Amino acid sequence: MKLSEHFQQEQESVVRAKVLSLFGDIGSEPGADVQAVIDETIQLLKKEESHKVIAQGISALLRLGKLLPDNVAVHHKLVQVAKQSLTDTSHFVKCKCLELIGELLPLGGGSETSVQAILRLVGDYTHSEEARVRSAAFRTMINFHERGLKLDPSVYSEVCLALNDDYEIVRQVALRIVWILGQTYPENIILVPGSEEEVRLVDDAFAKVCRMITDLSMKVRMQAAQLLGTMTLVSSRFLQQTLDKKLMSNMRKKCSAHERAWESVMSGEWSSGKIWGNDAPREFIDADSVSLINSGSCGAFVHGLEDEFQEVRISAVDSLCQLSLNNPQFAQMSLDFLVDMFNDEIEEVRLRAIDSLTKISKHTVLREDQLETILGALKDFSMDVREGLHKMLGSCRLSSKGCLQMCVESLLENLKKYPVDRKSTWRCLQKIGQFHPELTLPLVPELLAIHPFFDTPEPDVEDPAYICILILVFNAAQHCPTMLQLFEEHTLKHYCYLRDTMPNLVPALKLGSTTRSTELEAVETGTCQFLEAMLTRLETTQSGRLREELLEAAQRDLTRLADIDGSVSGTARFAALYIGSQLLLGKVVSNRMWANPAALATQQGNVIRNSIAQLLQNCLKLQYLFIGLQEEELAAVRQFKLKALALQLVYIVRGSNSSALALCEHFLEQVEDTQRYLSEHNLTPEPFAASVFKEMGMLDETKPGPVARSLLPLLQASVPTPPPRPNTAVRMASAVITEPTGEVDAPLKFTAGLVMGVPLDAEIYNLRDTGALRLKVKYPDQQTQLMVPRRADLRPLDRDLPLSDGALDISVPPVPSSTDFRLLTTVLISHQVWTEACTVDVSLALDLTEAESGMCTSASSGIPRKGPTSVASAAAAVLRPDIDPCVIDLCKPVKVYVSPKPVKRGI
Repeated sequence: MKLSEHFQQEQESVVRAKVLSLFGDIGSEPGADVQAVIDETIQLLKKEESHKVIAQGISALLRLGKLLPDNVAVHHKLVQVAKQSLTDTSHFVKCKCLELIGELLPLGGGSETSVQAILRLVGDYTHSEEARVRSAAFRTMINFHERGLKLDPSVYSEVCLALNDDYEIVRQVALRIVWILGQTYPENIILVPGSEEEVRLVDDAFAKVCRMITDLSMKVRMQAAQLLGTMTLVSSRFLQQTLDKKLMSNMRKKCSAHERAWESVMSGEWSSGKIWGNDAPREFIDADSVSLINSGSCGAFVHGLEDEFQEVRISAVDSLCQLSLNNPQFAQMSLDFLVDMFNDEIEEVRLRAIDSLTKISKHTVLREDQLETILGALKDFSMDVREGLHKMLGSCRLSSKGCLQMCVESLLENLKKYPVDRKSTWRCLQKIGQFHPELTLPLVPELLAIHPFFDTPEPDVEDPAYICILILVFNAAQHCPTMLQLFEEHTLKHYCYLRDTMPNLVPALKLGSTTRSTELEAVETGTCQFLEAMLTRLETTQSGRLREELLEAAQRDLTRLADIDGSVSGTARFAALYIGSQLLLGKVVSNRMWANPAALATQQGNVIRNSIAQLLQNCLKLQYLFIGLQEEELAAVRQFKLKALALQLVYIVRGSNSSALALCEHFLEQVEDTQRYLSEHNLTPEPFAASVFKEMGMLDETKPGPVARSLLPLLQASVPTPPPRPNTAVRMASAVITEPTGEVDAPLKFTAGLVMGVPLDAEIYNLRDTGALRLKVKYPDQQTQLMVPRRADLRPLDRDLPLSDGALDISVPPVPSSTDFRLLTTVLISHQVWTEACTVDVSLALDLTEAESGMCTSASSGIPRKGPTSVASAAAAVLRPDIDPCVIDLCKPVKVYVSPKPVKRGI
């Protein structure tokens, strides 16, 4: 090899190291002889003296050895090379050799004696003078464990000594091994050094990990705090000592911040500093009463929760939650500490504490003093903190009627300050009412202002605070029938109203014969069978006028079915949109003027242009607006899209003398993609798609003219195809704008030419790609603006799920982990002076310009747009419909009443 010859002649060690690095790259290439490359590398290393080159060679051998995972002989050979190189004086070479041994040493099927010898050899290097070598030796032992070789418990005492090493890299890996031994041999009995007392290995390992929570290194402390949460086999007495406040710190009792503040208030005085020892700690403990065995775990979580670094505090909170999930007694003990973390200065720590308390809520009962601290956090400016508190309060158990009253009052007061928390507060009170019916019953007269002698005025049922009270009371009444007798007549009327408007928050109550029945018994609707029967009729019906009438009736029925039954709403809307698009295509093709150049400037030509644009938009809706589609449904969408693109191409070619090269290239690309997709999934193409595949394969030149001439007879002979079989997993993307409401009478005034911000609160469902989401603003002069919302303003409705942008690719139809989001943002509105106040339409839409650049370039909208747009082509001058096919609305627009005022100029 030329590289080998160059290696032997090269004088610079850096170049020789690079050559060995290239050996690893060459061996990774397909078809390379890895065995020959390994032999050549070993041969070159025999005469090498540079430490840097040897280390690079060992690294290359490790990379090449991983390419032969089943070749035990090669691995033995590489391990022997690494053993010989361990005598090198360079720490870098030793570390690389130990890494190779840990990764490639054959552990099964070989001699057990040789494996034990290697283990002893690695153990010897744990006492090396170089910290990096000691760390590498411990990491090698961890690699052995991860590959299935159990470590000998006899190394536990030596590893514990490494916890006192001067270097944090050694303490980190030693701490990991202590945890591994504790989890592997939990029931082994060991003697405590300097004592005759025996303890379980997992308990002693737990104490060692707890002791490392006071390490000087932040990384070690964070690792120790993380490992504590996974040691669930530890004894209860060791576990409970982690919350003991009698720390080994000057023999004084350590109090939480909440307790220190409470003691200062109760004492009624502060130290002036004039008297020596006036502020000395009063809670001392006897040193003789402290056991040396349990002092390691004593107060570990207290230290972790009050660490100066947020990473340690977050890890301590998470571990405290994990241990509390399996130990109800420990969960109750940790409640005070988690509540105390609500006052942390870092928002992420507060959120972790809130989530942790939510998870362990089934094991805890909140007292009034704890609830007071929790409710104080409702004043937090962060919406995530407030909504997390609402979720936590809805899952916790309250201890007394006073707690419930305090909670309701605080939530109502918080609602006045933050009206945007309305829905979150309603869901919180719904859960509180369901879990505390016995505590709600004595508060009903006070909550509903019921007087035994006087008639009180009827509250406003649209008042959010009154709705909060009704949701609480009605959900409690579901489990407490006695409460129904206390309701007044207007309360029952309000129940009927709320039951109709928000059935997900108000449960069904048995009110008796005095009120109308608001519930219907659940019956089997048979909607799936109805869909199946309808599509079967469409398939068996022959083409003609009767078929068109049947398709129109099916479209109406499916649209109505989508409004009635939410379980099949997505499937019904998909089928209705597919049928409607087929009918629209048939109407355009049946019109003799659609391919006539003379009809372009007429009114009929404008109708045809809008119909083609609507077809293109329907194709994008079918392709991007639905999730959960199967291969057959995606294939049907792709083939119908070919029809729409063919119709668009023929119309542009025959309707003008402008160039249609961009659209023709896009059409041919779609033909290839559709043909490839059908072949990959073994699907039979429809008659039109099969004819297109055949005609395009027979064309000698792929210019727009010949392509359009071959497509025209195929379009005229095409017939509507029924939608594919129903798939109940299909869901349609939609959005609901709750703020602004569009009911404001007074216009919002701003200076013309400047920008005004309008708060927007919306919930988006079944959104596959967050990158295509846009804020759409349409002004009275038909000018449209598309704005990209900030990523931070879009959050999953379930905060535990991650937010990830999905690519617009219909070849694979998986549903993302989170498709429901809440958008909290500000819509920017700006315009010139108007003579009078007018309404601006604000909505949410998907902008598919980038995903469908070929289609959108040739069918760009004639409406002026600002924001992300594609490059206009010559064909855009031909097809300028009133509909922008690449912008798909997700909801109906909300009208905002605005009035731009002229700038006031001084004299």
